[in-house]
Amino acid sequence: MSTLIRRTPSPISTDDPFTGLVRRMFNEPIFTPAMMSGTWVPAVEVSETNEAMLLTAELPGIEEKAIKISIDNNVLTIAGEKEEERSDAPPAKNYYLTERFCGAFQRSFALPRTVDTERVEAEFEKGILKITLPKLPQAKGKVIEVQAK
Repeated sequence: MSTLIRRTPSPISTDDPFTGLVRRMFNEPIFTPAMMSGTWVPAVEVSETNEAMLLTAELPGIEEKAIKISIDNNVLTIAGEKEEERSDAPPAKNYYLTERFCGAFQRSFALPRTVDTERVEAEFEKGILKITLPKLPQAKGKVIEVQAK
């Protein structure tokens, strides 16, 4: 399961801006735990409309056939693999910095009971995966008009 990390920025001291900046620099993580472990975790965005929940994931450099989406016990899982572009031949260039990740990934999300798992749709274009999770009819709510007597 994915976890959310809540960060509360510490205020910069008004008495000594440099001390406050240094305190913030050491108290707030720059990298996520996934980045520090060397694993790649695609960024996602989850939003909601009256009709559906929408999950959008950034999967740059991944082929459509390398993405697997499944739902089991109301848990949506996105898995795939980003191939490494380097070859086994002797390097023609030296790398001084690389922030591009490759390898297998997997993200799982617990779905609310209001999602109609039989009608889920996914589309992939230009490295962006969009999953539409329609709501069950009873989850959309109902407006009741008040009658005057």
